Amino acid sequence: MGEILHFGKSGLKGGVAVCAAFAATALLASSCVKRELWVKPDEGTVMIDFDWRNVAQGQAIPQAMTVYLYGEDGTVKPEVIENGKFEGNLASGTYKVLSWNDTVDGVRFSGLEDFDKAYAYALPTSGITPKADGATESWIQQPGWLYSASITELVIKKEDTVRRTLVPEPLVRKLDLNFRVSGDVDKVTKVTAALTGVAPSVRLASHDCQDGYASIVGFTPKRSETDLSMYSGSVLVFGVNAKDATGAVAKNLVKLWVEFNGDGNNSQTIQKDTEVDLGGGTAGGDIDIDIDVEVSATSEAGFQVTVKGWEVTSDGMNVDNRPGGVPLE
Repeated sequence: MGEILHFGKSGLKGGVAVCAAFAATALLASSCVKRELWVKPDEGTVMIDFDWRNVAQGQAIPQAMTVYLYGEDGTVKPEVIENGKFEGNLASGTYKVLSWNDTVDGVRFSGLEDFDKAYAYALPTSGITPKADGATESWIQQPGWLYSASITELVIKKEDTVRRTLVPEPLVRKLDLNFRVSGDVDKVTKVTAALTGVAPSVRLASHDCQDGYASIVGFTPKRSETDLSMYSGSVLVFGVNAKDATGAVAKNLVKLWVEFNGDGNNSQTIQKDTEVDLGGGTAGGDIDIDIDVEVSATSEAGFQVTVKGWEVTSDGMNVDNRPGGVPLE
């Protein structure tokens, strides 16, 4: 016969005891779980836009801008902006912001770890020309179109959003030279030019000259294909004043080497003070220099160049006008 199982009071009590044990174990296990509360970080959001109202006429807006955010604790956060806007989170605190276009022909950068000392400098060339006092001025490459903008104080608070606009300014000025020859025009085969007393570097934040020594930048005016008596050329220089060896603001002289009959050893030099103020960046506008000379191939010296007209204008204002019959020294 089959065995009959009886569930009495003792069996019920056993089941209750087992259930109670499982419940106690579960409760004990749940009480050992450590839960961490999420705390919002002590940071805010910064948004930076770029306003290109000061882009040089006829020039394209730089494709990318470098932005450095300098924290008051000495930290530096570099960013590269390619879409004209920057948005990111920063720890609460006070910052300085410096921005510039990093890819510029003939220019390199240094001191970027310090907001006040960061500067751009023009690359050197191999030429050095002696001066009358025995000192020398180094030849540098002309810089490309360099722009910079800065914010001296940017305060970030927790869970706050700050939006600021940077307005980059060009740190270079353009000099346009028009050189007209009369007389024995066909004897002139080449004209080479240079501008002396230019700054070799510029601070990105203050727009001051970083180095005190003056330099020279050269360029070659091209002869017009339709007017063989006209030579024209342009050169870019940092729009700040350099200093000479005495600590005074250096003179910006235009030097022209006029070559005859394709003979590099047969040339004469024209040198004149432009009397312009390169300081103030492009706010002073372009510098236009118009020079008229007369060349004579009948003098005892072989060739003679006489300055017949000399005019310098800056931002449409006449700076210097020296017309008529001034023989070279």
